[in-house]
Amino acid sequence: MYMKKAVLSLVQRYLQFLARIKIRWIRPEIIAVTGSYGKTSAKEAIFQVLHAEFGDDIGKNWGNMNSVLGLPLAILGFRSYYFSLGILWNVFVAQLNLFFYRLPKILVLELGIDKPGEMSELLSIIQPNIAAVTGISETHLEGLKTIEVVKKEKNLLFAALGRNGVALINWDNDHSRNLFIPEGVKKFTFGTTITGTKSADVLASDIKVTDLGTTFIMDLFGEKINIKSKLYGAHSIKSLLIAAAVGYQYGISAEKIKKVIEQIEPQKGRMNLLKIENGIVIIDDSYNSNPRSAEKALWTLKDIKYDSARKIAILGNMNELGSYSQEGHLRVGKTAADIADLLLAVGENRKYIAEGAEKAGLSASKIRVFETTEDLIDKIDGILQPNDLVLVKGSQNGVRLEKLVKHLINNDKLASEILCRQEKKWQGK
Repeated sequence: MYMKKAVLSLVQRYLQFLARIKIRWIRPEIIAVTGSYGKTSAKEAIFQVLHAEFGDDIGKNWGNMNSVLGLPLAILGFRSYYFSLGILWNVFVAQLNLFFYRLPKILVLELGIDKPGEMSELLSIIQPNIAAVTGISETHLEGLKTIEVVKKEKNLLFAALGRNGVALINWDNDHSRNLFIPEGVKKFTFGTTITGTKSADVLASDIKVTDLGTTFIMDLFGEKINIKSKLYGAHSIKSLLIAAAVGYQYGISAEKIKKVIEQIEPQKGRMNLLKIENGIVIIDDSYNSNPRSAEKALWTLKDIKYDSARKIAILGNMNELGSYSQEGHLRVGKTAADIADLLLAVGENRKYIAEGAEKAGLSASKIRVFETTEDLIDKIDGILQPNDLVLVKGSQNGVRLEKLVKHLINNDKLASEILCRQEKKWQGK
């Protein structure tokens, strides 16, 4: 095991070295996105807005290739990569791509960390021209330990901006609002009035959520635009505000920005609304979960104006919370009590979700717990009723609630197209 870790560490350093050379050779403009939630959605939204204007001059890291291993491979032209012995093939191809891969002129890069020091590793490869922090919350505390360490790590992205760089800050998030911005960096804010924010450079107001999406008025640096988004919930449209702000910095017209962001659809496993048999509607948010994103998803479940028989919350274990794990699951259960007609809790910390809900006033008869997703799958057909509106949200390792959604869809071909983690490498895990 020690030898395997040592080899992987050497491979990572070598790939980072190659990526650093590629970046310094080509010198692309870099838009970097980090945060405790919403990174991928923001990256994809930015990419689509810029791609509509600049075409193939725009690149990104595909999927979730945002780690100390994934980011350098993405810069060297990879869209996925192999573990174990396959990593040696990656190294061989990466060396070729150093010379032969055409790196786009502008890169939109998502940066993900779960341990101290990893942000510095990522920033040893790139220096961003524009940096966005989607928000900061209690995620990856197993490795990062405290919210203050999370803030410190995320703030390194802003600290890496050079003079005339641009920092985009979530004005709704207390932990993001007071991050340090270096002298000479332009600071722009984004937010929503639903959280009490009254002014921001890019502000969403008059937000309404239906089963068709979310409508709102976007104030884009003083220009008001009516938006009909296909995304669900005030927290989901933050990615559109970030993308609009970046598009504005690149001189893209408000009309074109509106046209593009209105076509953006939910990412797989991220607040994706699916209609199945008997009028049942699923809000598939099975990609991952943490206390803040789970609360946001629950609030969206509450806000959706839908003539359903019941609103059901299926909440799975939230991983990597460290010492905050018990409190985080209690907190989410408490939030669910005010919203759900029926709560189904799944995974290792199911009892804390249930306990939080019951203490907050949800009747025990409206709470059910399941040790595994497979246990829930065995019972779910006898639980759901026609026209139920069902939120499905949980972390991946040990829960994998997309398996439940796949069972409910009952169509393997469709599942492969619309659900997360359907690739071959995930099968059997």
